[in-house]
Amino acid sequence: MTEKEKVLNEQLKALKEQKQDLDFETQKNAIKKQWSLLDQFAATAAKNGKGDTKEEKPAFQLDAAYFKGMKEFMQQYKEIGKQLEEERLSLEKKNQELDKKIETVEKNLSEVRGNWNSGHESRECVIVLEAEKETKVSLTVSYVVLAASWSPSYDLRMFTDEGNLKIFYYGLIRQWSGEDWTNVKLFLSTAEPSVGGSIPLLPMTQLAVRKIRVTAAKKGGGFGFAMAKRSMVSQEDHGQNLRESNFCYDAPPAPPPMAMAMAAPIQMADIQVTESTTSTTYEIARQSTIPSDNTEHKVTVAIIDLKPTLSYLTIPKVVPHAYLQAKVTNSSPYTLLAGRTNIFLDNSFVAKAEINAVSPKEEFECSLGVDPGVRVDYKPLIKVNSSSGIISKTQIITYEQAIEIKNVHDYAVKVLVRDNLPRSLDEKIKVNLLVPAIDLKHPEKSEKVKLTKNNHIEWEVELKGTEKSELVLKYSVEHPANEDLETTTTMAN
Repeated sequence: MTEKEKVLNEQLKALKEQKQDLDFETQKNAIKKQWSLLDQFAATAAKNGKGDTKEEKPAFQLDAAYFKGMKEFMQQYKEIGKQLEEERLSLEKKNQELDKKIETVEKNLSEVRGNWNSGHESRECVIVLEAEKETKVSLTVSYVVLAASWSPSYDLRMFTDEGNLKIFYYGLIRQWSGEDWTNVKLFLSTAEPSVGGSIPLLPMTQLAVRKIRVTAAKKGGGFGFAMAKRSMVSQEDHGQNLRESNFCYDAPPAPPPMAMAMAAPIQMADIQVTESTTSTTYEIARQSTIPSDNTEHKVTVAIIDLKPTLSYLTIPKVVPHAYLQAKVTNSSPYTLLAGRTNIFLDNSFVAKAEINAVSPKEEFECSLGVDPGVRVDYKPLIKVNSSSGIISKTQIITYEQAIEIKNVHDYAVKVLVRDNLPRSLDEKIKVNLLVPAIDLKHPEKSEKVKLTKNNHIEWEVELKGTEKSELVLKYSVEHPANEDLETTTTMAN
């Protein structure tokens, strides 16, 4: 039995003794009986003086003394009831806390026993040293342990007055190896040993015409032919859908999922970032203690100072707010792995987000959350119906959408405003952009507004301090009057 298991056994024994001393069920039943007696006494007091028959007179009179006594009784009932309820809640809270502690200790004990008693072998390392004469030897032994991993986490702190972005790079370490790491020197590696080192084989894809089975069926003295139904094979390949009944496509197997692993704690002296051909290793400056409890423990990898270029993006049709974005180059030697971030704007927490993997010297963009200093008002949509034509009537629907952007800061900002223009999938339906005026043949002439390949209208708006601007999107939709429009929404890449 390991020392860790002994400690956990002692904790579990002490908690179960506390649970037994608490005697939850007995005390709970006692409180219920006290409540029952109190309610019976109240019912008896309420019925006191009432006769069993109509001729029998009550034993009390509705005078001042009666109401005074009833008031005092109700006050006593309230105080005693409050005391009983407090005792019940306190008892249940103590019982729940003990159950939670026992569950945690049992879980940790099960993990320790599972690591050392089932599925793992006990091994012994024998080291033989030879020397010509008696000498003092300093021996360092390193070994690999399982059940240890780490994941990145970040705090992004933007200081608008200074124009600085600080990235607090953390490592969230968890391990359940069966031994506690106490005051150890940690190194976090970006290597992914779980992916494996063997290069996978690429299977060969073959296409052939599916053979159609034809069978003869006799009916009514004659012969007819019944054709077997061909199965449809659907497979996505580079964004295109293959929906051919006479083709089949065998996709290569998906690669195994990636997982991050962590090296065993070893002792080193200098703080440094070590790069190899395939990975990067970060040294944690302070010594850390990571117990074998399979819970996350935060350590600081680095604090990175960067100079970003700030801009705003708003998509008011979806969310009528302006998001502050930072475009920045990772000038540090640290590789930022994909992970979750907490975003702070001038020391105020604003949101949670995700960050993609970023290499040193690589430029990237990250969202800094909503800035209430840039206000967005998405006005109600104005819709006008009209028609044209005598024989074949055409219905024309004109839409007008106004968007107001206001900068309440005392400094200038740049805001990219994005809204969508419907795209026709049928030649009978025509969409005409009226406002803003964009030369689709020469889009480079329109610097401040453009139409993207996803049919999005984008305005680049520059607002001085306390300035506001109103943008208008106006378009018409023409379609046959005897046919209804069907609207579908898809997410563009």
